[in-house]
Amino acid sequence: MIALDTIVFSDGEGGGNPCPLLFDYGDLSTEKMLSMTQYFGYESLFISESSLEDTNYKFRYFVPNHEMEMCVHATVAGATFLVRHNLVRENTIQIETLLGKITVHWRKDDEHSILITVNQFSPIFSENNPSKKEVAKCLNTKEENIVTTDYPIQSVSTSRPKLIIPIKNDEELHKLKPDFKALWHVCERYNTTGFYPFSIHTKDKNYDFEARQFPNNVGYNEDSATGVAACALGAYLTEYSKNVNFNAKEIGIGQGKAIHKPSKIIVKTSKFENQITTAVSGYAQIIGKKTVPEFL
Repeated sequence: MIALDTIVFSDGEGGGNPCPLLFDYGDLSTEKMLSMTQYFGYESLFISESSLEDTNYKFRYFVPNHEMEMCVHATVAGATFLVRHNLVRENTIQIETLLGKITVHWRKDDEHSILITVNQFSPIFSENNPSKKEVAKCLNTKEENIVTTDYPIQSVSTSRPKLIIPIKNDEELHKLKPDFKALWHVCERYNTTGFYPFSIHTKDKNYDFEARQFPNNVGYNEDSATGVAACALGAYLTEYSKNVNFNAKEIGIGQGKAIHKPSKIIVKTSKFENQITTAVSGYAQIIGKKTVPEFL
């Protein structure tokens, strides 16, 4: 069996988030998909035919420790694969996921670049969130580095909940060295799937904001590019920003710099009559293929 290697949201040498993907012809069990993902060591995507009406394909997402309901960077990789291999004709793709049906749009910028836009759901803002003291302890930072004057510490979900944490600048953001067991405990206690600290101010003019993602016990400690978290941040900024109106504007979010995997995620949120719509855009490259060992 052949797996394709892809890189998503790359913004420079060594950047982006890897995503191995396979086309499942119906002979892969959930256990087999999980064991393959553990072998790969990265979030992985398995594509199959969908049995739902008016739906193109079914996507299943795995991290080394379990299956997930949604993964944006894997969706970008999968949609790129479908377009590259002429498996879809229309510029709108309907994808079946564990969360339900999602809509994906694609556009060829040129022969080598396909922009993928993944629609997400209306945001849910949690009312049950950890204190600044709890969060600072998990991140091994001073409470004064978490600036909640304009922005709260809050779990936000546009598909999977992420705890959004405002950090005063990019220097303090990149210094963070979390206590991961404590962080996972807080994630479980407050029903969120990861911490997403972001810098209120960044010196890098390539981004509007920078962020890092520490997921909840998925098999690795930090993600280089996280679409679901960036989308949640976009909704959060649209809801709370006082100085800048982010409504219907593209927001460039940098991630991965702290682990030497520079990545850029484009988020666009729109608010109309108190309803926020969300979407994430980016590019994927298919960089190679490999044979999956038969013993898996």
